[in-house]
Amino acid sequence: MPNLLFDSFNNPKDFVDSWSPKYFYSLEKKYDLNINNGLKDKNSFLELFLWKNGTGDKISKNKMKVVDGFLNKFSILKELQKKFDWSLFEKEFKPTESSTIWKIFLLHIISPNELPIFDQHVFRFYHFNLYGEINEMPLSNKKVYKIYKEEYLSWFNKIKKDFNLNPKKMDESFFTFGQFLKKIKNYPFKIITQP
Repeated sequence: MPNLLFDSFNNPKDFVDSWSPKYFYSLEKKYDLNINNGLKDKNSFLELFLWKNGTGDKISKNKMKVVDGFLNKFSILKELQKKFDWSLFEKEFKPTESSTIWKIFLLHIISPNELPIFDQHVFRFYHFNLYGEINEMPLSNKKVYKIYKEEYLSWFNKIKKDFNLNPKKMDESFFTFGQFLKKIKNYPFKIITQP
């Protein structure tokens, strides 16, 4: 059985510096051009969801209904950007009921540096880092939201602060490593860690 050497994220800066350059997402320009204007301009807001959707310039009718629902509450999103309130966000957007990952992405649009992106690849990295095993994101919206709000968010921001890391570069490295884990998860290997 081959060994997979993993340094247990002992040096987050080295990890981010090593893995973020491997990140590739063909629509990245949409993110770069629009993330700072996501709640200033409805077109930028839509462009960010086109980026998140990953399909270029099209979103399915069902997903577009979700985005339209967000647009109908654009003033609430702007209010949350000025003064964030979890209770208001949860009351208005009900993140545990449906479209949880997109609602977490709404949080990221509200505050890109404090409220990180969370998706299946980031979850895979996060779980692997904590438990040393490859696991997929839970199917339960409630569980996903709870993990994000009660665990991942504080972990991410502590690492960011302690190591003075760029949050976007962190996301890129976690996403990329999570993709790598998905590719190897069905292969027999033994994880060894450095002391």
